[in-house]
Amino acid sequence: MCSMVKVAAAHPPVWGKMGFKLDRDEALKAIAGNVKEITRLIDVAADAGCIAVAFPEDTLGMTGVLAHHFDNQKPIVDPAVEMLFEAASARARARSVYVIVCSDVFDGDACTNTAVLFGRDGREIGRYRKVNLPIGEQTRKRGDSFGVFATEELGGVGMCICYDMVFPETTRALALAGADVVFHLTMGGAACPGKAASDAAFITRAAENELYLVVSWREHSRIISPAGEVLAQGETSPHLTVAAFDPFSGREFGDATGGTWPDHRARLFRERVPEAYAILTEATPPVLARYAETPLPPVDDVARLAAEVLTTGEERFSAAGKLVEAGKISEAVREYEAMSEHFGTTWIGRRSRERLAGLREQTG
Repeated sequence: MCSMVKVAAAHPPVWGKMGFKLDRDEALKAIAGNVKEITRLIDVAADAGCIAVAFPEDTLGMTGVLAHHFDNQKPIVDPAVEMLFEAASARARARSVYVIVCSDVFDGDACTNTAVLFGRDGREIGRYRKVNLPIGEQTRKRGDSFGVFATEELGGVGMCICYDMVFPETTRALALAGADVVFHLTMGGAACPGKAASDAAFITRAAENELYLVVSWREHSRIISPAGEVLAQGETSPHLTVAAFDPFSGREFGDATGGTWPDHRARLFRERVPEAYAILTEATPPVLARYAETPLPPVDDVARLAAEVLTTGEERFSAAGKLVEAGKISEAVREYEAMSEHFGTTWIGRRSRERLAGLREQTG
């Protein structure tokens, strides 16, 4: 039986447009405007015949503001999340669509990066807390499992967030738990080496687990089939990436004997050899012995530096570029030198060193 559904990855034009130098009341006013834009896009997706719409990581576009309020985020996050969840629930119910949103959420004093799936009746079906945290996010509380939630039209639904996709174990765990469709909500790619590797990784994650992968990543959104076919990429309608597929089909693959499996997962997951994979759950596998002399820096220091990169760091880097345009080369060199040392291996530190090399080449 064919069960075609139309699904959208939404990329609202809100992220990066909210200045970070806002006090709490100003930030909440801006966030309320962003919530209106998000609800509008739910309506646009529903009008296009979509049964589900997924929004990117940091759906509300609060990253800069929260970085600026690094030591006092909860008074902004709590009311912002309440606005977002109430609006997503109400529109899901009003338009009879599944809605997936993502935001920082406080549980007591602990902050988690959380994705929430609302059903077509507006009720919360389930939530996922980001498990794999890059070093700059490890001041947050991590999740400890990969849940899959049963739905009538989409089958088993899994969710993951940004850095999760860098780890193949994430989508494999979701597949083994019964996911037919995985919604990946992100602000970045799927592999650290760069764009080509990231593009290949998205396709590989879908194909190696034989599931539909819906990547909600603003203008880089894409929807990929269990065969690794990119069904849609970029904007296929204003601020939406849309594709139609049957969550319960698309896995009719053959094998070396010439046979065809209506759902190849029936064979693939039975042929696993779990007893050979114990190393995957070792906290300190042998390879880490190579890096004993290169410990990670203190988590809190890195988190604060990451917040600075998103706020005043970008301002400093931009100001240094204006010094160059004004012909104040010696001042620009001093600023790039300072940023190169202070921002280390972040993009500001790397780009500062590139600018320095160029300026020194120009001036001899």
